[in-house]
Amino acid sequence: MKSIKTKILLLIVSLLLLLQAISFWSTYDSLRLKEKLAIDSQLSKANALFQSEFNRRGFYLSSFAETVTNDYGLKSVFGEDKRSVAIALHNHGKRINADLAMVVTPSGMIELQLVNSQQGNQKTKVVRGEQQGQTFAFMPALQQDQLPPYYAIGNQLYQLHLSAIKSGPAIIGWVGFGYEIGKPLAESFLSQTGLQTDFILEQQQTWSLLGSSNPNANVASAKALLSQTNSDVIALHQQFSVAGESAFYVVLHSSRDNLVAVIQQSWVQILLLTALTLFCSMIAAYLIADDITRPIKLLVKQAKRLAAGDYQTPVSINDRTELGQLASEFNNMQEQVLSREQAINHRLNHDPLTELPNRNWLANKLTQLTADSKQSFAMFHLNICRLKQVNDTLGHQAGDQLIKEAGKRLSALKSEHYLCHIGADEFIVLLPNVTRDNVQQHLQLISMQMHEGCNFQDMHLQLQTHVGVALFPEHGQNPQELLQKADAALNHCREARSHCYIYDPSADTNTVERLSLINDLKKAIQNNQLTLHYQPKFSFAANRITHVEALVRWQHPELGMVPPDAFIEIAEHTGQINPLTRWVFLEALSQSLAWKVKGVDVNIAINISGENLKDDSFYSFICQNIENKQLAAESFTLEVTESALVDDPETAIALLARFKKRGFKLSIDDYGTGYSSLAQLKRLPVHELKIDKSFVQKLAIDADDAIIVKSTIELAHNMGLSVVAEGIEDIESLRWLEKAKCNLAQGYFISRPKPAKELYELLAQESIEFAE
Repeated sequence: MKSIKTKILLLIVSLLLLLQAISFWSTYDSLRLKEKLAIDSQLSKANALFQSEFNRRGFYLSSFAETVTNDYGLKSVFGEDKRSVAIALHNHGKRINADLAMVVTPSGMIELQLVNSQQGNQKTKVVRGEQQGQTFAFMPALQQDQLPPYYAIGNQLYQLHLSAIKSGPAIIGWVGFGYEIGKPLAESFLSQTGLQTDFILEQQQTWSLLGSSNPNANVASAKALLSQTNSDVIALHQQFSVAGESAFYVVLHSSRDNLVAVIQQSWVQILLLTALTLFCSMIAAYLIADDITRPIKLLVKQAKRLAAGDYQTPVSINDRTELGQLASEFNNMQEQVLSREQAINHRLNHDPLTELPNRNWLANKLTQLTADSKQSFAMFHLNICRLKQVNDTLGHQAGDQLIKEAGKRLSALKSEHYLCHIGADEFIVLLPNVTRDNVQQHLQLISMQMHEGCNFQDMHLQLQTHVGVALFPEHGQNPQELLQKADAALNHCREARSHCYIYDPSADTNTVERLSLINDLKKAIQNNQLTLHYQPKFSFAANRITHVEALVRWQHPELGMVPPDAFIEIAEHTGQINPLTRWVFLEALSQSLAWKVKGVDVNIAINISGENLKDDSFYSFICQNIENKQLAAESFTLEVTESALVDDPETAIALLARFKKRGFKLSIDDYGTGYSSLAQLKRLPVHELKIDKSFVQKLAIDADDAIIVKSTIELAHNMGLSVVAEGIEDIESLRWLEKAKCNLAQGYFISRPKPAKELYELLAQESIEFAE
């Protein structure tokens, strides 16, 4: 590979030999060639300058927009205080002399659009853009980061960059800045290149002149240059895509005579001077090539150092020419790059409010710690209690003060630890060599550190925290698992309103299995994967089975039989309890008809959720289907738990009263474990109480339970209610309840829940005798 020095020598020698060989009769052709070279060189330089300027502007807009989106002050008012956002955007735009600043919301509305408008007195005034309040037409391209850099507002064109502003991983909007493409830019290119510059915009077959360095230019003359039909004019144009179905053209042009005038006037002198300097040039060629390439070699060497990450060694060139200046600027650039890289690395790994390590740093640290499976450590996930209340009452400044104070106190922990502020009011503390045996000791240290409140503007604020704890390797083998388990522990801590909680898998409701059941439950109702089992209720008075309770079972295609405890709560929390209850009711109606055909007449109890009582159409659904099947409402009992009446007792009681009036039997399920007072029980329009099994299962050995059950039976009878005792598992409890004058008994001792076919023989018996 030939060096630059050799190439320069060869080039100079070749040119000199070529000049010697040229005769005067070919001077004209030589002149034509030089004219072409001059024109091409001029256009090439102009094009390169144009590309460089537009790339520089684009890079500057992109970098600045991304910097602005990380501005904590802007984020804190973003989406809440439109005026503050406008002021912040205006101030940021002034720093880079931007002609356009705008904000786009996640819904696609242009919330703010600030445009520099030229007034009649030649002064610039910031005005509201004509698109403010309108829908941003290019949201798909913006969301995919494919929005072209050129954006038209009416007949004005801007070089624009929009950058997403985020809160955590969520995008809460886009902020962008732009430079106008118009006459000032065209005049700037004219001064730098010597070429006239026209900017043309084509929108839906309509052409407009955005700006030109030629005061006599118009749309027609600028458009004509695109075809380059006039041989007296040299023109170069480029086409760029504008957001939407539009195009933007840049035309660089000049008169041919202007470009080659100097050559045409002095071609004879050039030839003479070339001949006279031929010999001297060949002697000087070597010296010139060596002088040029020496500093270039030093700069190449320095560039390699920079590429390798060495920002400490400067380049030293004792040269006062442009190369010396280039070396000096190279050193300045090296210092700036080092400074910015350090600042970027710091900001990448630290929170701007507390200057503590952030989530990025935490991810790297967790990767290091979990790489050694033998080294245990604990992850404490903390959040500050009632911070939102402080923000809403005293403002975010007070909340920020609490966050910073919490960071200072956690940093002062005496034990070895790693502290991170992962956003908002949440902190992570990593404590090496902590196991379940000594975790409580460290929880106490944190509690003591956070015990004292702090003052804000003469107001004393309590600094209380919730702490969720996950242990490595007990609760997770990788960073993602540990973070998930610590977060689950913190959520449980919040719900239980306790100070701290160590992760327990049995209390974790956010499991993959639970998520799978949530997704599959709707399909189960639609695809007939559900079935009803019936548990008998024995009547002491009739000495036989007179009632049954309908209990839903889920035959999952992969998991097998899923018990109701695993999916009833899911159905209530995901809005699927209404279709589930309706399915159970319809199945129970069909079974009641089937039993009546066989001569079996039993009352079927159906469990009703509190969510069903909030459904306006539930009453009409039940009554309509009873009428359609021509069944008596008295054949069915609606069982409602005490907890179902807590959210809206007035509405629930009113609806139950309608069911009672219609003829349905009503029962309070799990009585004694809920929230009903005697005053509320008096208001409930029910026929029976169902004593919870937790009081019944230990009747024979627990005197307190026996007193509670006996008192409940007497209370119910005095109020005119019948009593059902569930959870009977032995003959002693059954006989005790019979003596206590309980009405109905239910439990495994009598029968487990069974499919209707298996239960038929038991229901058909006229009397039942239990062996002692």
